[in-house]
Amino acid sequence: MLIDWHTNLALPEHYGDEENGELQTRVKNSASGDPEAHVRHVADIAEKFVVITMYFPLLNTFVPNEFVADYVRPFGDRAKGLACVEPMKPGAPSQLEYAIRELGLHGLKISPVYGGFDPWAREAGDIYRKCVELNIPLLWHQSAGYASKCALEYGNPILLDRVAREFPQLRMIVAHFGQPWIGETAVLLRKNPQIFCDLSARYHRQWQLYNALMLALDYNVTDQLLFGSDFPLRTPTEALAEFRALNDWKGKAMLPEFPPEIIEDIINNRPLELIWPEG
Repeated sequence: MLIDWHTNLALPEHYGDEENGELQTRVKNSASGDPEAHVRHVADIAEKFVVITMYFPLLNTFVPNEFVADYVRPFGDRAKGLACVEPMKPGAPSQLEYAIRELGLHGLKISPVYGGFDPWAREAGDIYRKCVELNIPLLWHQSAGYASKCALEYGNPILLDRVAREFPQLRMIVAHFGQPWIGETAVLLRKNPQIFCDLSARYHRQWQLYNALMLALDYNVTDQLLFGSDFPLRTPTEALAEFRALNDWKGKAMLPEFPPEIIEDIINNRPLELIWPEG
C-alpha cells in the first residue's frame, strides 16, 4: 500500500515573498500545491496520504488549518491532516484543541527552525502536553531551513531526545531525515522507538540519502522510515522513481548497494496505524 506521509497544500498567497522564491527554485515539477494539483498528483496516486498545514509567522507563511481540514475531510480514512500552531503564541494549546476537536484534524506539525523557538521552552512543553492529552502525533520540521529568519541553532534532532524522555507516550515523526544531521537522527531513532522519520525531500540529494539509509541500516532502524514526497517539491511519482533509482546513480561508484527490498518495504509496508493505532 502506497502511503505518502508528507505532502503540502497551499496557495501562492499563503506564502511570503521569500518562501515563494525558495519554492520556485526547488520545485522540480510544474505542479502547484493547490487542491486541484494535490488531487491529481497525490490523491489519485497514493492510496492514503498525510497533508500538512504550515503556520509560521516568522516566515510570513500562513496556511489556515481550516483550509487543510476542508480539503482532507471528503477523503475520510484515506487522508490525515496535520494542524500547525505557533507554540510561543498565547493560546496555542487551545488553538490546537480547536483544530483537532472541531475541525477534525489528526495531528500537529511544528518547527523550532521555522518558528524560531527553543524546543525545550516551557511554552513548547505545553503544546507537547496537549498532544498527549488529545492522543495525537507530532511531526517536526527538525532539520535545515533556508529562509533568512530560520533559526538553525534549534534544528538539531538530538534536541528531541529530551522531549521523548519527558513525553514517552508522544508519537513523533522527524521530517526529511533531520538533514543535515542524519547521523544524529539515526541515533535518535535507535534510542526512541516511538519516533519515526520520513524521507521527504531527500531523493534528489542522492549522496545524502544513500548515507542516511546506510546509517539507518547500520543502526537497525529502517522499520522507522516512512516514504514521503514533500509535494509539490516532488510528486509521489517523481519521488518514487528517484528513490528506486538510488543504486543506479553514477556517483555511487563501487560503494555497497542499499538493499532494494528495503526500499520496497519502506514504500509499501508503513501503514498509518504506526502513528494512528486507533485508526
